[in-house]
Amino acid sequence: MDADRLAAAVRTVAAAPPFAGFAPDLRLHDADELGPGDPAASCVALLLAERDRPAGHDGGPPIRFHWVPLAEHRHVLGLVAPRDALDARSLYTALGAVLQAYFGRFRAAAYRDPGELAGFDPVGTPAAYEARRRWWSKEFPRYGIPVRSPRTTHRRTGTERLRIDARRWAALTGGSGPLGGNGSLAVVALLAWCLRAQGRPGGSGFCCEFDLRDSYELGQVLGPFTDRLAFRVDLDGLTGPAFPEVVQRTQTGFLDAVVHYLPYPRLLDHGLRTGALRTPHTAARWDVAVHFCRNPPRSARTRNERAPADGISIELFREAELLGPAAREGTAPADGVVLDVHIGELDDDMVLVLDYVQPDLTETSVAQLLDMLEQLIDQVSADPAAPLPDICQQ
Repeated sequence: MDADRLAAAVRTVAAAPPFAGFAPDLRLHDADELGPGDPAASCVALLLAERDRPAGHDGGPPIRFHWVPLAEHRHVLGLVAPRDALDARSLYTALGAVLQAYFGRFRAAAYRDPGELAGFDPVGTPAAYEARRRWWSKEFPRYGIPVRSPRTTHRRTGTERLRIDARRWAALTGGSGPLGGNGSLAVVALLAWCLRAQGRPGGSGFCCEFDLRDSYELGQVLGPFTDRLAFRVDLDGLTGPAFPEVVQRTQTGFLDAVVHYLPYPRLLDHGLRTGALRTPHTAARWDVAVHFCRNPPRSARTRNERAPADGISIELFREAELLGPAAREGTAPADGVVLDVHIGELDDDMVLVLDYVQPDLTETSVAQLLDMLEQLIDQVSADPAAPLPDICQQ
């Protein structure tokens, strides 16, 4: 790729009103910054260091593009931004915009100006808010996880990973349930069944990322337009169900929460006012979080093409290694989430990155969970209609 042409593409995008706040320059890195050893691993470390640096640490714009040459014909285009400025979808959208500009195809009019949505209210009226608060007042007690008593906020995290090859991932996202092959919710379904086998109640609570763009037809807009959605997966009464039935229950619980959606700060406020939630562990009822993932087709489909578009093949760069919280080695969040799951691409496969809180979850219990997940994924890949085993009794 041509560095000058790429830098011009960044300037073109940054000058467009929908991209206000973006740095107007492309920060170029060189081989000396990567140091000896595997350049790809060094690039991951470089981008993570940029991500974890305080916003505006050098006085420049906090949203900045990075260009890292790995080899003569292999380069990485990275984007670093504060989470309260751009959500995950916005990061990928902005990277795509730069590539459009590089090929002369960028049209600013295709992107909505975030300023148009400054007063956007997804619920709308006081009556609608009141109706949804009433629904949540009845829903809170149905969560099977009791509200925990206050504990120290200085808890440690551990991290484990589970790689799911492309064939097995395709079996998990084969189109079952009212929302079709939703990868994030398929993972929630797996976790719900495994955690029940470990003794959790049948009404386990989860939280997931909820993209307001799709549900409210906001269009192609950049910003923090993804909220946190709490929902319940009701597995009570199920004996030896097939995986599609568990997926359907998962998606039904998710859709119930979407229909009665309250912006997350308002949901917490209502829970605290009614006594259903307690500080500081406000997320204790939905203490497993599952984050952003895309469904097939994945970027791996563009690799090794005989005739890549414009002579360039584009793919995600080690996405699974760049996901997760900013301080893996530090203390865990204090809001009550005990298992934080990110889903990302690695070559042709997908990877689950499990950050867990100790002592709520131990290394042994997480190892057992991973073993259960492996067993379930193998079975679903071989025969999705087969009854799921009650693993805890094996």
